[in-house]
Amino acid sequence: MRLSPAAELALRGIIVLAEHYGDKPTTLRTVCEARDLPKQYLVKLFSFLAKADILTAVRGKHGGYVLTRDPKKITVLEVIEAVEGPIALNYCQHSPPQCNEKDCRLRGMWTELQEIVRTKLGEMTLGDCVRHPRRKKSAK
Repeated sequence: MRLSPAAELALRGIIVLAEHYGDKPTTLRTVCEARDLPKQYLVKLFSFLAKADILTAVRGKHGGYVLTRDPKKITVLEVIEAVEGPIALNYCQHSPPQCNEKDCRLRGMWTELQEIVRTKLGEMTLGDCVRHPRRKKSAK
């Protein structure tokens, strides 16, 4: 399995939002500069993530992007599939299957691997991917 550049860039960008979760909206410029990402491409990717209700755009002078949920409740699988569609390791795993062999001896193995990959990506959250959890400022 190979992650597409779109999915990888979307993950890199959205992790910046996860790092700023709970703060004011994060500008696209901040996201791009933090991970050296191409702005125009990220706009397109973020629109896919907005349609999947993973992030939302905030308009106005102090606008930017915010996650729609706590990063601990957004999985890596959700982000990847919002950009790429359902993950399929090979033709057998497409829905519907794009394999004509009825008695394929490898199908069981591919199905098992598919489930392992989906499970692992579904267990990992953006919260798990955050480099430095931000501490809430304590009242003095």
